[in-house]
Formats: sequence, C-alpha cells, structure tokens
Amino acid sequence: CLSLASFSLAQSDTEFWFVAPEVWDGHGDDPIVIRFATFDDAANITIEQPANAAFPAQTISVAANGTATVNLTAWMGMIENKPVNTLLTYGLHIVSDAPITAYYEVNHNDNPDIFTLKGSSALGTEFYTPFQNYLSNNYSESKAGIDVVATEDNTQITVVPSVALTGHPADVAFTVTLNAGETYSMRAASTAANAHPGGTYITSSAPIAVTMSDDSIVGSPFGGSCYDLLGDQLIPVSVAGDQYIAVKGVQLGGADRVFILATEDNTEVFINGVSTWTLNAGETYTHVLGAPVAYYETSAPVTVLHMTGVGCEVGGAILPPLRCTGSRDVAFVRSTNASFSINLLVQAGSEGDFTFNGNAAFITAAAFTDVPGAAGLWKYAQITTTAFVPTLSASRIENSTGYFHMGVINGTPSGYCRYGYFSDFAQYQFETYTDGDSLCTDDLVTLFVDPIENASFTWTGPSGFESDQNTLTIGPVDESYEGMYIV
Repeated sequence: CLSLASFSLAQSDTEFWFVAPEVWDGHGDDPIVIRFATFDDAANITIEQPANAAFPAQTISVAANGTATVNLTAWMGMIENKPVNTLLTYGLHIVSDAPITAYYEVNHNDNPDIFTLKGSSALGTEFYTPFQNYLSNNYSESKAGIDVVATEDNTQITVVPSVALTGHPADVAFTVTLNAGETYSMRAASTAANAHPGGTYITSSAPIAVTMSDDSIVGSPFGGSCYDLLGDQLIPVSVAGDQYIAVKGVQLGGADRVFILATEDNTEVFINGVSTWTLNAGETYTHVLGAPVAYYETSAPVTVLHMTGVGCEVGGAILPPLRCTGSRDVAFVRSTNASFSINLLVQAGSEGDFTFNGNAAFITAAAFTDVPGAAGLWKYAQITTTAFVPTLSASRIENSTGYFHMGVINGTPSGYCRYGYFSDFAQYQFETYTDGDSLCTDDLVTLFVDPIENASFTWTGPSGFESDQNTLTIGPVDESYEGMYIV
C-alpha cells in the first residue's frame, strides 16, 4: 500500500510540555521567561496550564524570522514546581501553529540557566536521570531536583530513586498518578555531590516530560567563589543514542566534566576510539575533558550530561545523540551581551556550507577541525568571536547540504553561565513508498525511499534481490517477485 514519507522534528516543534524547577529565591530565581524564535513562517503561540484554571493563558504572535520573550514572573507561584512530594497543577503546555524553538530561562544575574525545550523528543515513558556528581550544592534549600509533568489523564508514574530523596529512601519504588498538566517534584535528601540522584529510574503508563535541576552548585574547584544553577529538560531512553561529541568550553577555569549514564547493563564506553569503561543500567561514568573535544561511542544507548562554564560559573546541557539526528536550520536567541560561544558539530563535507542570517562570512570551513576517534566523519568548531550575533534579536544558522548540531555558552567569570543545545535530538525518519497500491503480472513497480545526504542504501528482497539505489524499478513482475523488500 502507499504510505507517506515523514520527517520528525524535536527542538524545533509546534508543541512542547515543560515543568519548571523550583530555584531558591535566597540566591536568585527571577525573572523567569520563555524565549521563542520562528523560521520562515509567522507563528501564533499559546502558553497554558491545562490543569490550572487560575493561570491566564498567554497568546502571542511572532513574525517570520522573529523572536519574542514572554515574562512569566508574575505567576512564579504557580509555575515553579514546589513543594516536593505534592500533586501540583503547574505543567506548561505550549502550542504553535508553525515550527518554533523555545527555551525557559531563569534570568537572575547571580543564578541563571536556560532549559531548552525539546518538543516531541522530551516525551517518553522511560527515563534515567543524569546528574553531575562532582560539585555539591551551596545551600540546604538548593538541592538537586527531578520534576515530572504528565501529558495524559490517569498517567501512573513509578520512580526508583538511586539515592535517598526527601521522603523517599533509595532503591524503594513509589508510584504517583497524574492527569494531563499535573506535576510532581522530587529533591535529593542531601546537598553532597555524591548524593545527587543520577541514575534514578522513571517509568510511566503514558508520555511524560522530565526536568532535572541542580541549584547553586559550588564552582570553587574552578577558582573563586561561584554558585550557579545547572539544569535542562531530559530526553527519554527512546531518544538516547550511542554516539556523542562534547566540545570543551574555552573559559571554564579547569577541565570540563562529561557524565555518561547507561540505560542497559554491560554498556561498553569508548572515548576517542579507546575502550574505557563498562556500565550497568543507571550507572554513570565521569570523563574529565581537558582536551578541546572528545568523541564517545557506546555499545548501547546512553544519556550524556556535559558540565562546562565560564570562570568558576558552571552550566550544563544534555548532549544530542549523533546518529541520524540534527538540524538543517536552527533559530535561536542570545540572552545577554556577555561572552558568547557557538559549538557546531557537522559531518565532514558540509563544514563549508553554513550561513548565519543568510551570510556565509561568519562560519567558514576554516573554523572546523576533525573530531578525534571519529574516523574523519565528523568536524567541530567553537566560534568565540561572535559580535555578529545580536542580543535578544533573531539569529538563524543554516546548512545547505548537511545536518548539524548547535549549542551555545553565554556567561561571565564570577557572574553566570547559560549553556544549552538548540538542534534537533530526534532521529529524522524517512519511509519507503511505492508508485501504486496494486500490481498485475508483467507490471513494473518502482520503490522509493527519501534521499538522505551522504547516506548509502542497501535493499534486500526475495530470491537474493539486492540494490544500492534509493529509487529502483523492478519487473516485469510475476509471483516470483512476491515478498518483503527491506531498505
């Protein structure tokens, strides 16, 4: 039968679910904003809380290739997900009539971070929570947190804490039931670095979204008296991958840390092509990243949290898996005029095909270097001379020939750090289809699969059939051609 080809979006999407973590106001938790960027089409965007009739829905219109910021500080009391261990109604649901990118920002000068909203890539029914286990939290009120939001009514969520959480002992499962838009918050029982809940296992009967936060973590090992927020929206096990690249921030006062969290037992970890460690499900391996870049491969899917920063101010981001993921077009917003770095990852051969706001002069092939251990397949660039990127205005990076990943680091030493990835995490999906839904003897049949840049194709079929084309014609057909054709 005839089926339609499909393409999956992630960071750029038309629907987002998010639950905002509680950030301690004694160090700084406001203002809170959501920033949007559009592509070629104008967008009408609504922010609502489906479970909370008291929240006034926010509706805005954003021009094509534009940006907008919605200040939500007036409703912090019904957005930050507190108190812990309580069924709350604070889930945010964002809907747009055109693709957009979005991120939630805690915009306090002393304690900011950005949480890039991942659209469909944030939704799943199985999660392991990644956390850093190197730095402690500075205040008893700012412990590491896990927050969940349901997208459907009567969603049963089961949590197996890896360490003691407030009100929940380690390794003892508990279950909560949430309706669409309802939320639940969990916090580590201790501020100690080794008591962070990395590897906590969460399953649900319907798709949920999960936020991790690590408030006011102590950056003194990187020099100075710094305490900064680290957090991100998580990806489920179904989106986790087996290939990653981390690009070291150039301004952190020491080596970065990369936290690799296994989702299956006996997961072998390779760093720059060298077998380094074996993990069981829920276990974390910490890589001390002093080199400019590292390439990670694993024998089973993992989730990777990268901690970098500026001076002694740290930030963190979930890294995007590489296999069949990425964007051809990323729209984003620079939050402040502080130092700003762009990290780019692209398959070799497309490094010379970038434009920024239509201009090819700012991101050139000369900025890219081979990623070690990646057999020449991947290039990376860290662009730190970024005066061309405006503050709080439209920015758009495109590549005309290949998919890429893009992250940003924005901050000041002894001030703050914001870190996040804006490119698509979901695997782009291409389906096969035919030129007809019925065949007669002696007909010709054409089989198609949408082309993928730099890809090779292998078809197999009945009686030893093989082809290496993305489009092929077979026949005249008879009953000997009957069977399954796989690409």
